[in-house]
Amino acid sequence: MKLKKTILALCVAGTVLGSGIRAEAYYTPPSNNYTYIYNEFGWVVETPDAYEFAYSVDLRALDGYDVTNLIDMCVKENGELFVLETTLGVVFCFDSQQNYVGVMKEFTMPDGSVTTLSKPEGIYVSEKDEMYICDTGNSRVLVCDRKGNVSLEVVKPENIIGTSVSSFLPIKAVADSAGRISIVARNVNRGIMQFTKEGVFTGYMGAPAVQVDALTKLLRKFYSDEQLATMTTYVPTEYNNIKIDGNNFIWGTISAISNNSVISTISGKDLSGKVTPIKKLNMMGTDVLVRKDVYPPIGDLMFVESPSKIVDVGLGPNKIYTMLDSTQGRFFTYNNDGILLYAFGGKGTAKGEVQTPIAIDYVSDKIVVLDSGLRSLLVYEPTLYGGLLVSAEGYFLAGNYTDANNAWKQVTELNSNFKYPYIGLGNAEYNSGKYEEAMDYYEYADARTPYSNAKEKLRKASLSVSFPYIVSAILVFIVLFVGKGIFLRIRKYVRGELVTYGEEEE
Repeated sequence: MKLKKTILALCVAGTVLGSGIRAEAYYTPPSNNYTYIYNEFGWVVETPDAYEFAYSVDLRALDGYDVTNLIDMCVKENGELFVLETTLGVVFCFDSQQNYVGVMKEFTMPDGSVTTLSKPEGIYVSEKDEMYICDTGNSRVLVCDRKGNVSLEVVKPENIIGTSVSSFLPIKAVADSAGRISIVARNVNRGIMQFTKEGVFTGYMGAPAVQVDALTKLLRKFYSDEQLATMTTYVPTEYNNIKIDGNNFIWGTISAISNNSVISTISGKDLSGKVTPIKKLNMMGTDVLVRKDVYPPIGDLMFVESPSKIVDVGLGPNKIYTMLDSTQGRFFTYNNDGILLYAFGGKGTAKGEVQTPIAIDYVSDKIVVLDSGLRSLLVYEPTLYGGLLVSAEGYFLAGNYTDANNAWKQVTELNSNFKYPYIGLGNAEYNSGKYEEAMDYYEYADARTPYSNAKEKLRKASLSVSFPYIVSAILVFIVLFVGKGIFLRIRKYVRGELVTYGEEEE
């Protein structure tokens, strides 16, 4: 066992060194109280603050309740917010300004009986005001309206395909626009459970891949049957949270990823998504999350003991998303291409720092974090710098390249060390047909693929401009050449110098 650990340590060190990341830098974590990104070498680069702490909402004594164990939060598109307390088994309701408006503690079943929640762990409220509550202690998911009238009770299927799990412990649930229900259940590692809007189980989707490190795979080839029997059985990891966006894509987070897998993924700059704490699943269960940065969306690239443990994701405006790391209490915001725009936050006792963050979401462009340790909601607002980044993404997605260009230029004035805005400027010029200007920005940002694309477009554009002139020149040459021949023959004929074939024979 000691030999195995020694070999593993050497392999990890070699991988880190071979990746171009300095070992001492790799294990140097970023500190709290500033915003940062990572450059192409995996080193921390400090940036202007993108978000700043605005205020908190104390949840410790709502309506006289002794709040001790907050577990989940849901935010509707209109900003209404719902917080789930698991020990009390109640739902606290807030308006879009985080003002408390009431509590839900009793629920009326279809037969008229009244029921309560037992250790619930997840809540989701659809835009149709249908509430999905994972009543974990009662092994069910309740679907009800805002008054607590239950329309559906989802219970354990009679035959859960492909698993020997005897209990049904739902912890998170969402529903798409057609009412189809997706549930994450504890001890179910075959993926996200799928149910019809009537509560009929139909199967699984998006099963996480089995994570086995390369050294273990190698050692297993030389083990005897007895040794193999004593080894840990490797099974797919479980999702710990899910969200759903307006296009019915399901976002799932996975926190049970080994340190070695994370290190290997970071050092190898693996963008395949084989090892990932977040997935964006389409209706077929395929991960369609875009990963175009140097490193994949994985949280911190530098850590001492444990990598980032992603426990939730907030879906923000303009297709940006923010992953919540419960290890260091940090928030990592990426754009639609998987490029890290900014990371900030941290654990501590200072204003704006967190203790036990468990859920994250957006209210418009504000970030709201539920902290069970502080028993509070923490609200963060964008700074000028952060607002410009978010706005630039929105302008570009809407095809408003002029405003996108202006926003990116302001970003570069505030932070010249961030290369991505120059790619944004290049993209704006590229989509406006200014390929030469785009190439200048791409070259500065060392964006080789976009640079090559712009160069090819410039070549084709230049060719399309010059092609008519080339064809015209060729046609003029042909006309002149043929015309010259005709003119010479006519001149010879007039002078009597042109002899026909018949005359030649006589």
